[in-house]
Amino acid sequence: MPHKQALLTGATGFVASHLLPALLADGWSVRACGRRPRPDWFPQEVDYRSVDLARPEGLDALYEGVTHLFHLAGASSSTSTDEEMHRGNVVATRNLLAAAPATLARVVHMSSTSVYGEEVQLPVPVPEDVQPHPSRGYGKAKWEAEQEMWAKAEAGMAVVVLRPVSTFGPGNVKLLGSAVLDTAIEAWAGLATLAVAARPVEQRLVHIDDLVGASLHLAEHEEAVGHAYNVVAEQYPSSHDVARILAGAFGMEVELDDQADCGLAYEDRAAIHAQMLEHGMAPHIFLTEQRFRFMAKENRNNRLRVDALLGTGFRFAHSDLEPAIQTTIDWYREHRWVITR
Repeated sequence: MPHKQALLTGATGFVASHLLPALLADGWSVRACGRRPRPDWFPQEVDYRSVDLARPEGLDALYEGVTHLFHLAGASSSTSTDEEMHRGNVVATRNLLAAAPATLARVVHMSSTSVYGEEVQLPVPVPEDVQPHPSRGYGKAKWEAEQEMWAKAEAGMAVVVLRPVSTFGPGNVKLLGSAVLDTAIEAWAGLATLAVAARPVEQRLVHIDDLVGASLHLAEHEEAVGHAYNVVAEQYPSSHDVARILAGAFGMEVELDDQADCGLAYEDRAAIHAQMLEHGMAPHIFLTEQRFRFMAKENRNNRLRVDALLGTGFRFAHSDLEPAIQTTIDWYREHRWVITR
């Protein structure tokens, strides 16, 4: 087997925490980098470098012996300003690519379906070759970062772009994870029913194992170069479907409410959250000010084509989302990221 050495950016993030062990299990050597100090959980065989990709100095040293780049680094909308997202996505990508050798066998870039935007109606399901119209800061930053990638692709670099939707699974701290936390809070409060808005909102999700699997698959698929790929499970549950799974996991029933902002107010949830932390719950999952924020977000371009990805021979391992979500909740409980009385 030819030697494969990956450079993994954004190595302390959620996706990387799953991609890193998958690379090692598949026989890769890995050099990883992130802005934080080396995490305690990193395997000893991983060469970790603490760097700020938005600063161009010394980045060429990251590539010594590297055959493949997995570029996961980027500032998210959950924790960053628009300026920080531009710096962490666009400037960092530009600097990273400027230092990259032309000998790389493949560059796998983690973008986002947020590049399509929500304001302009696109063909549905949305194909990868449509002209995106990002409407928010995160989507705009991701689209600009993609432009850096496509410019290098035109110059001959072997680029593959992934556009995943909301990703969930063990270790996720936001999105569906925040909805699980919201449910756990109301179960802790002793509520027998979980109130959700009566108007259903279509959801789009992908399990972290499938995103990792797609990344590894496209990193070596001969015909993947020069293309973007939507990564989304083919099942589109409604907010009611997701709420039913969450409620059932905590012994509750779903109650449909005509009020969009139904359920406990933020002040009440924050107070209960503090109680749970005092009882030993880990503080990792984001508590959002808007209850079930993830489930309330509507998008006219919600449905996406996945023909391109499936056409490469890739198949989703978690095509049934209900057991995948339930298994994720079980992981949160086991690790005390959510607790019950």
